[in-house]
Amino acid sequence: MGTLVEITVYESDKELAQKAINTSFNEISRLEKIMSSYLPNSELSKLNALAGKESMVSVSPDLLKVIKRGVYWGKLSNGAIDISIGPATKLWKFSSDFPALPDSDQLLNATNFINYENIVIDGSSVSLKKTGMSLNLGAIGKGYAIDQAISVLKKMKIKSGLINAGGDLMAFGLKKTKPWHIGIQHPRKPEQIIASLDVEDKAVATSGDYQRYFIKDKIRYHHILDPKNGWPVKQAISATAIANTVMDADAISTALFILGE
Repeated sequence: MGTLVEITVYESDKELAQKAINTSFNEISRLEKIMSSYLPNSELSKLNALAGKESMVSVSPDLLKVIKRGVYWGKLSNGAIDISIGPATKLWKFSSDFPALPDSDQLLNATNFINYENIVIDGSSVSLKKTGMSLNLGAIGKGYAIDQAISVLKKMKIKSGLINAGGDLMAFGLKKTKPWHIGIQHPRKPEQIIASLDVEDKAVATSGDYQRYFIKDKIRYHHILDPKNGWPVKQAISATAIANTVMDADAISTALFILGE
C-alpha cells in the first residue's frame, strides 16, 4: 500500500503470536489486491476501466464497504474528501525519480470527472456515471485494511496489539498494564514528536504534507489534493484524527487537512 506496515502484539505464546501476525499481513495483502489503483488487475482498477461503459458492476463486499464509506464522508465533508479524485491523482507523479508539475489544463479538465455524486450504488453493484472517472481509495482503503487486520488478530485470540501503516494505526488492549503510548511526528522535524497520546481500543490517523511530496522552486507539492482543483492543499501541514476505526480516522484526518483550521 505504498508504505511500511508494522504489526506488534503482546502474547506469551510465541508460535501463536507469529501465526497471528502472518495471517494479518496476508489479510492486508489480500485487500491491497482488491483496492489498489496501482495494480492493473485489482478489482478497483477493473471497476475504473468500466467507468461510463457498463450500467452496474457487481463488486466484492470489501470494496462495496469502502466505496460506501467514501461516499458517506464525501457528503459529510461537503466534497472536501472525494474518492473519485483518481483523474487528478494520476497526473501527479510523486513516486517518480524526476517529479514534475502536471499540465494545468489537463488538471483542470480532470476535475470535471471528480464528483462522488456520480458514484451510483445499488445493492452490491456500483456504477461510475462518466467515462474518464476513476476512484482512488488512498484516503480510506489503507485504514480499512488495518481494521480488517486487527479483526484477524482478535479472532486469533490476541488480547493486545498495534498495527501501524505509515502513521495510520490502531491499538487494542493494554501494553502490559498501560495504554499504548503513541507519538505524532513533527511535520518539519522528522526526528521529533510534536504530541503524544495514550491509546486503548482506538484508531489514530495523521495526514501530512511531508509523507509524499517533492519541492520545486522552493514550493512543496504533496499528495493530498483538493478535489475542487486537483492541486495540493496549502491550508495545513498536518492533521491528526482519533476515531473508532482507522478507515474513519483516515477519512477525517484527510478531510480536516483539506478543510484547514
